[in-house]
Amino acid sequence: MAFKVVTPGYEEAFERWTDALEQANAMKSSLKSWFKDIRILEDGRPVWVFGRGRSHPEYLGPGTYDRLARLFMIEGQVAAQAATMWQIRDQKFIWGDRTYLMGVLNVTPDSFSDGGEFNTLETALAQAIALVEADMDILDIGGQSSRPGSKPTTLAEECDRVLPIIKAIRSHPHNQLQNIPISVDTTRAEIAKAALEAGADIVNDISGGTYEPDILNVTAKANAPIMLMHLRGTPETMQQMTDYDDLMREIVLFLAGQADKAVEAGIDPKKIVVDPGIGFAKTVSQNLTILKELEALKALNCPILVGTSRKSFIGKILNQPNAKDRLWGTAATVDCAIAHGADIIRVHDGPEMRDVCRMADRLWR
Repeated sequence: MAFKVVTPGYEEAFERWTDALEQANAMKSSLKSWFKDIRILEDGRPVWVFGRGRSHPEYLGPGTYDRLARLFMIEGQVAAQAATMWQIRDQKFIWGDRTYLMGVLNVTPDSFSDGGEFNTLETALAQAIALVEADMDILDIGGQSSRPGSKPTTLAEECDRVLPIIKAIRSHPHNQLQNIPISVDTTRAEIAKAALEAGADIVNDISGGTYEPDILNVTAKANAPIMLMHLRGTPETMQQMTDYDDLMREIVLFLAGQADKAVEAGIDPKKIVVDPGIGFAKTVSQNLTILKELEALKALNCPILVGTSRKSFIGKILNQPNAKDRLWGTAATVDCAIAHGADIIRVHDGPEMRDVCRMADRLWR
């Protein structure tokens, strides 16, 4: 399909109906002669005409106005998507099109779910390959546990855990592995800077930029996206800080404030993701409220990240103390999150959650 705007002495082709119509309307005031008109041709056939003797443009042919009006709306939707789309390496993120999957790669000895399983280069690489082959869209690499009650590692320890695996992934002969977008799960500006330089693409900060505000400047300088999560206190103290007057309102206000600070630091507003922080300074009932009222975060006009995978609130509801037994409980929360507007789901179990997400997308999108 091609459109052409024509009038005596002028002719220009356009791929989009919207652009052709805008150009034709802009030319109306320059039409001086009663004997000339402006036409839009679609594949050589006139579909729109305006002349000085007409009070308004005329659409030529039965059904033409309705068909082109629908095309105008579709082109507008496509343009809106393109304006907010991310392109990271070979991966396009078109928000609203489908749910994107973030595969967890914890290179720590003490994470709540899989601590110690992937804290060697060989095991971490094997897990990275498994996640990529399970169709993950992002690898989220973290070198410091944020489980309730955990104490912070040293800067050197986190650095020694995170950087080697990022470099190994980027130099690996597995083509999908080389090109997978990587987020670094850190609250430290220095780690974020080093990880981005080593080949990471996104900063995922569970403190929402509050622990080390300079992380916002680091992200801005790299022109990278950032994921901002709601949190109170620290992993060591957060479960003592679960009193809220209005849970969803306070989460939204916190994330809005931190997003404003990110923009002030120079981060592109279109590159900010928000995360309500399920399991972080939240009770079991509060986590369920967040899932059921997730649409409240849409007021921020940012993609929404949700991480429920294997978390303790699922274990408490289902009486499953072992985190790896929470697969089906996780599946239910993932479906609920997608139904209420999640754009990215953070998961440990790649193949299973991929299928849950694809089915939920067909049901809810």
